[in-house]
Parts: sequence; C-alpha cells; structure tokens
Amino acid sequence: MTRTTLTQRLALLGACGALAAGGALLPSTALAAPATPQAAAAQTMHDRPAHEHPDHEARSRTVVRTKITISQRTLSDGRVKVVTVKTITRITKDHHGKVVKKSVKTTTTVKIRPAPDDD
Repeated sequence: MTRTTLTQRLALLGACGALAAGGALLPSTALAAPATPQAAAAQTMHDRPAHEHPDHEARSRTVVRTKITISQRTLSDGRVKVVTVKTITRITKDHHGKVVKKSVKTTTTVKIRPAPDDD
C-alpha cells in the first residue's frame, strides 16, 4: 500500500481546486469572448502532438515488488528453525519503457525457536 505525504496531499488538493475553478470560469468566459483569429491560433497551439510536449510523460516510473518466503524445519533436538527470505526488487523505467535502473535487495533472517510444549 502506498502512503502519501502531507505535501503530496496538499499539491493534489491545490490542483483539484484549480481545475474546479477553471471549469467554473470556462462557460462564463466562453460566452463573453468574441471570436477572433487570435482565439483560433491559441486553440491550435494546444492541439500539438504529444511528442512535442512530453512534460507529463517525461518522468520515470519505479515499480517495487516484494517477495517474502518463510520456511520452518524441526531440528533433531525439537527446536524449530524459521528462515525468512525477503526480496525487494526496484525497477525504474523511463517514459519509453526502457529499464534505467534495477536493484535487488535480499534479506535472510534465521530464528531458532524453543521446542513447542506438547502437554
């Protein structure tokens, strides 16, 4: 589960507020503005292909995968050996989908528990 920080929440709230305010102002300004060639030029400026304005797609994406494996084995003296292997894989891709960075971190934990009481 991904946690968002307070800064991220406030940025998202501000962006949503700006979109809502712009959407409320759009119908009133559309009726008040006369049709001029400048308005047509401004409209064609926003109709450019996506490859000319890759600002929103230029960021890299990081995918994190976690795999946890737990195995138990009873030793000859009755104690239980618990081995936990945790593997974290981080893959960062650029906006074209090409892998830029890959890191794998493996942590192995071995615990020996006392023999269970079989009363």
